[in-house]
Amino acid sequence: MLGFMKFSMIRDKRFGPFFWTQFLGAFNDNLLKFAVTLAVTYNDSLRGDISTGLLINLISALFILPFFIFSATSGQLADKYDKTKVMRLAKWLEPPIVLLTGVGFALNSVWILTFAVFLLGAQSAFFGPAKYAYLPEHLKSSELVMANAMVETGTFMAILLGTIAAGSILSQDAGGVVVYVVCGFGMLVALLGVYSIHKAPLTQPRQPDLKVNWNIFSETWHNIKAIRKIRSVWPSLLGISWLWFVGATYLTQFPLLSKTVLNASSGVATFLLFTFTVGLGIGAFVCEKLSHKRIEPGLIVWGLVLMVGSGVGLHVLLANYNHPSLLQDFVGFVSQPKHWGLVAVFVAISAGIGLYSVPLYTTMQALSPVDSRSRVVAANNIINSFFMVVSAGVAVAILVVSKGQVVWVFTVVTVLNVAVLVLWVWRQPQALMRAILMLKVPARKAPVLEGAERLSEQGAFLLVFPSLLHDEFEARLASLPLRYSVVLSGMLPGSTWVSWLRKHSFVHEFTKLTEPDAQRNLVKKIAGEIQAGRSIAIDKAMFNLLTQKFKLSELPGLLKTKGVLMHIIQVEEKKLSTSQEFSRQTLTLT
Repeated sequence: MLGFMKFSMIRDKRFGPFFWTQFLGAFNDNLLKFAVTLAVTYNDSLRGDISTGLLINLISALFILPFFIFSATSGQLADKYDKTKVMRLAKWLEPPIVLLTGVGFALNSVWILTFAVFLLGAQSAFFGPAKYAYLPEHLKSSELVMANAMVETGTFMAILLGTIAAGSILSQDAGGVVVYVVCGFGMLVALLGVYSIHKAPLTQPRQPDLKVNWNIFSETWHNIKAIRKIRSVWPSLLGISWLWFVGATYLTQFPLLSKTVLNASSGVATFLLFTFTVGLGIGAFVCEKLSHKRIEPGLIVWGLVLMVGSGVGLHVLLANYNHPSLLQDFVGFVSQPKHWGLVAVFVAISAGIGLYSVPLYTTMQALSPVDSRSRVVAANNIINSFFMVVSAGVAVAILVVSKGQVVWVFTVVTVLNVAVLVLWVWRQPQALMRAILMLKVPARKAPVLEGAERLSEQGAFLLVFPSLLHDEFEARLASLPLRYSVVLSGMLPGSTWVSWLRKHSFVHEFTKLTEPDAQRNLVKKIAGEIQAGRSIAIDKAMFNLLTQKFKLSELPGLLKTKGVLMHIIQVEEKKLSTSQEFSRQTLTLT
């Protein structure tokens, strides 16, 4: 039974140990990184003559830099070896890093502390590719959406809690005993993470014969080039990176917004961070509810629409905000009704990010080639890091041009979200089609998909559904999370919607399919679509007829001689037996 949150998954040994390992790791990263940031900000003896701004930006850069350097290598290791063992090794690196951080505080050495932050980033970089590639190894396709929703929400919550914990424990006297409390707490969290990952089940190595390229520069370049060729995944990687651009921009500006616009205390900035995290959780779990256990690309569009609409509302609220003369504390801020409108807008923006992000992560995991899935995640980490660095540069440039008016940072992000929405609709019309189908196809007709790993194979697919496609072609188009067209016997009634589907080749209409000439033309159409890299769906009766008359089943072999990969996938349908979902079906790809 679906609930707002499936806590039963956390108790599942396939997922629970992994979830807590990820949660504890994200918490510790931010606890220690923010503790070091506060120390170099407020402890003059630690900082010395070095600029505070320089050190803060250096710490941030040193945490992100390892993702550029080590992700390609760690992706190879996770594909070559057991992913669980790779994660265990990475987690064992965490306690010594915490210990080194304590040494840095004890010796009052800014360089040891910054080096420890670099090592934290390196440990995360080695953990990352195995982390996201682990989930599809142990979970069913129908479980991935909920799993990603929980991981994403848990990660952002851990980031927030780690930051708050560091700020709460570490006073401005960074040289005091509180720093050792932070490190002691960090050591406990690190050891709990080690314990948790040892409870996770082992994973089969996917490419044990892989020869690891230890040249980090050539492998990084090769990794990005190789992933760009995977057309089913590359757009998702870019979309995920845009998520990190937007998220990093918003989260970084909250302290500045609180200080310069709201004239409020740091507690208000923390409260805004909390509401943003809550919104992400809401969006992620609403995504799971609306997708009905399926990968639903249409939610990418709706997530962007919500981000854009809420962003416009944010600009209106901030542009008309009356700057108070007295500093607002947390209680004073939340006691004013006008501020709840601002909070609601931030929750809506982050909910849009949650809606937008979950199908992207699930698509990356489900449709990545099984033997190189970790390297796909590694490429994603590299691109994410680049986008996060760019987001900082863009924010600084806007603040310089606008003379410190943070409202324009948020407004420019909204404008860029409009551009990204246009690009998705233009370059990925399938996402727009799916967004519209979410309104047209009743939820009870949304099937549960099993065997989605078949769709990770390279090439195009001939999808063979068991029944005729004409009467319920819209439900068929909404069935599988990839772009494909359906073959219809006869013409659809004319409308703007049908014309758009024809324009983008989502439907192919044939009259007189009982005649040999029409059947021959259909075979040519199938071959043409496959050679163009597009998948196509027909019903089983037509497949059997075309196989008998024109040897359609031999088409993959013929196209392979031309360097074209084609896969024939049989789609089996079975009605779910539960009374609550009696009209839904399970689609199994064989």
